[in-house]
Amino acid sequence: MKQDRLWVKWIHTYYVKQMDFWTMPIPYGLTCSLRKIWQYRDVLMQAGGVTQFVHNDKFKISKMYKHLQSGASHVHWKRITCNSKASPKGTFITWLALQNRLPTKDRLISWDIDISGECEFCLVHEEKLTHLFFECQYSKEIWSRVLTQMGMQRTIQTWDDEVRWAAVQSRSTKERAKLCNIAFIETVYAVWIQRNSSVFNDHYDPIELLGT
Repeated sequence: MKQDRLWVKWIHTYYVKQMDFWTMPIPYGLTCSLRKIWQYRDVLMQAGGVTQFVHNDKFKISKMYKHLQSGASHVHWKRITCNSKASPKGTFITWLALQNRLPTKDRLISWDIDISGECEFCLVHEEKLTHLFFECQYSKEIWSRVLTQMGMQRTIQTWDDEVRWAAVQSRSTKERAKLCNIAFIETVYAVWIQRNSSVFNDHYDPIELLGT
């Protein structure tokens, strides 16, 4: 927008020069942040140009944010981690699990890491996220006992089903629902901690200790 700012003047003096910012090739030697500015010209052009995001001769970031947000996919589980009162570590591990980014053995093997792929708990099935939570009898029994302690009798289902259930709980403002959300996160975290303990220390705690 060529505002009277030192940074803007510097960009035009050293990179844009006498060229048209919208059509010029991306200059060499840009920092990562500057390169992204040039690369995102196409986003603005596809949106119909920059003028619709300008108000009183100033570019409004809020308008651009709303435009980009309108094309974003809905994340049904976002409130599980965003609204939780669970521990920060538990929330972070669950956030990774929800995106299937935990370094489970099936992922490690896909990275050409030479390891045994069976589950640390049952030593039968392949360790992947959907097995670890909650197909494996170890984690399934822990989650069932946690729910029982909260006065809930449910048939433990697949990981995706349990995530959907937790997502519904996370949208409620009732105290019981909040506790269910915390319980889900802390159970995922506890299972992951025990899995790591088995991998690195060859030991994990019995179900009776974790499910109470």
